[in-house]
Amino acid sequence: MIVPEKIVLTDMFADEGGNAADGMPVTLVTLTFVEHEGKTKLIMRSRFASAEGLQQVMGIGIVQGCASQFYRLDDLLENLQEPC
Repeated sequence: MIVPEKIVLTDMFADEGGNAADGMPVTLVTLTFVEHEGKTKLIMRSRFASAEGLQQVMGIGIVQGCASQFYRLDDLLENLQEPC
């Protein structure tokens, strides 16, 4: 089995049909998994094509949105570890 060390994806805001939303920036996201003190550490990096694109998503709360998704992931992983 080959354990993935990195996932690279393009993230964007989309309309109901899954098409890129006009006027919204596209983000190149790299997720890197590293071993740290016997556990897996996830490092997430987002790259924007411009400082303006970064400022645009910062203004609509991307930091809070990402944080809430990681809290939900923490909860899911915790629940998966509970005995049935």
